[in-house]
Amino acid sequence: MRHVVSVLVQDQPGVLQRIAGLIARRGFNIESLAVGRTHQEGLSRLSLAVSGDEGVLEQVEKQLNRLVEVIKVTDHS
Repeated sequence: MRHVVSVLVQDQPGVLQRIAGLIARRGFNIESLAVGRTHQEGLSRLSLAVSGDEGVLEQVEKQLNRLVEVIKVTDHS
C-alpha cells in the first residue's frame, strides 16, 4: 500500500540520512521524496511517498517522532 507522509524537521546536516535509514530498516521503499525549507527559519519539510504495510507504517511514525530533530509527522494517506 502507498502512504504519503510529511515530516517537519530541524534543518540540520544528517537529518535526511537518519530518516531515510529508519524507513529502509523497516522495509519501506521510498517512491518519491521532496525536501524544502519552511517559512520558519531553521525548519524543513520532507514529503515522502512510501510503500509498505499499514502496521509497519505506524511503527515508522512512532520511530520518527522519537528522533530529536523531528518536530511533527503527518500521514496524508
